[in-house]
Amino acid sequence: MRHFVLLATLLVACGGEEKKPAPAPAPAPVAPPPAPAPTPAPAAPAQAGPYTPDDFAKAAYEKAKAAGADAKPNAKAGDAAAIAAGKTHYETKCASCHGASGMGDGMVGAALPQKPANFSWKERWEASSVGTKHWIVMNGVMGTGMAPLGLTDDQAWEVLAYIDSARTK
Repeated sequence: MRHFVLLATLLVACGGEEKKPAPAPAPAPVAPPPAPAPTPAPAAPAQAGPYTPDDFAKAAYEKAKAAGADAKPNAKAGDAAAIAAGKTHYETKCASCHGASGMGDGMVGAALPQKPANFSWKERWEASSVGTKHWIVMNGVMGTGMAPLGLTDDQAWEVLAYIDSARTK
């Protein structure tokens, strides 16, 4: 018991009971990280149509006009040799879609969703300049079967001289 008394005396002399360290304050609650901004849904793809052949033609005419094609004349017009060469180019590059007589009734053209231009349609043919037509032969019409044909600049003018001469017969 002696030890107990000695221990009690020491404790009283040191300030009483054994001091326990104060408990550490509880950590402040941590706010959850902000939620990431919602990812926007991808935009719906543009509707594919219903386009008419005129929509594509108008777009091509606008591009041709912007390129300055409107003002270009056909220096090959009326040239017999150019017209003969143009007929050959037409038969190999154009007739399968536009037809032998240019009425848009070729075998390949019949399978296209957008029918090829009918060159006998006077109002349509005369509604655009020969320079615009040349631009279209060289560049095609996006969204249609009218692709660039791989003709040289002169060959394209010859084809147009041929078409124009065949239309006026």
